[in-house]
Amino acid sequence: MIVADWLKKAVDHLNARKVPEAEANAEFLLAHVLKTGRVEARAQGARALPEKQGMNYWNLVMERGRRIPLAYVLGSQPFCGLDIEVTPQALVPRPETEELVEDCVRRLMPRAAEDLHLLEIGTGTGCVAIALASRLPNAVVYATEISQTALKLAEKNAMRHHVARRIRFIQEDLFKAGAAPKRWADLVVSNPPYIPTAEIRKLEPEVLREPFLALDGGKDGLDAVRAIVASAPRFLKPGGFLVMEIGSDQAAAVLKLLLQSGFAEASVKKDLQGLDRIAAAKMVE
Repeated sequence: MIVADWLKKAVDHLNARKVPEAEANAEFLLAHVLKTGRVEARAQGARALPEKQGMNYWNLVMERGRRIPLAYVLGSQPFCGLDIEVTPQALVPRPETEELVEDCVRRLMPRAAEDLHLLEIGTGTGCVAIALASRLPNAVVYATEISQTALKLAEKNAMRHHVARRIRFIQEDLFKAGAAPKRWADLVVSNPPYIPTAEIRKLEPEVLREPFLALDGGKDGLDAVRAIVASAPRFLKPGGFLVMEIGSDQAAAVLKLLLQSGFAEASVKKDLQGLDRIAAAKMVE
């Protein structure tokens, strides 16, 4: 079979299983098999695909047809110009989280020449910590994660992108009581679980393949956000920033939490889709 026939067969298979953007998915999978770009893969329509490559391609197509996230099928996801390895043990990095990184960098760039200390709560694949370390060469990032499997993945990604020496990965639950105040961080960042428990079952099948703990924000979606807002003052220096990704309908509730906890300059920024997404505030001097 030629490439064009494989593509048509793949698109028909994915459409029959209601996979969103079936044509784009089929092309991304083909590009992965051919080790080329998506446009280049599509341009090879008249080329005969060797049997081994064809079977490899079809196996990937069937896996995607089972509504396994494309990033899990491919084994990686682009993020802030980096290629991040992903597995089903960690949340797939998303475009809106790239905006979280950009907001952090914007706030710290005036101090980029200084020695900066950052704390990420819930690092997952490590994508945020790695992107920040890559963009801020004088920063040391402390990245925490409860899941040991996810932590090992994050460490692997950090080594792959040559920033492992400036990221300290820690298996820890920062929300446990009794930790002594330190106030050493210039910035605390997190993409916490913020989906209300009852809403999770309504999500796309692909999302349901991702770790439940990385999605479940409790009854109102704010359990982790509350814990972070309460914990961050233990770590933030006066004048330091707390920056979080939040649900699009949570702005008012999160702003109230920030102000009640003594933060100043609390704000919520919209993402590129026009949805409330990035909450930030400054630690009182």
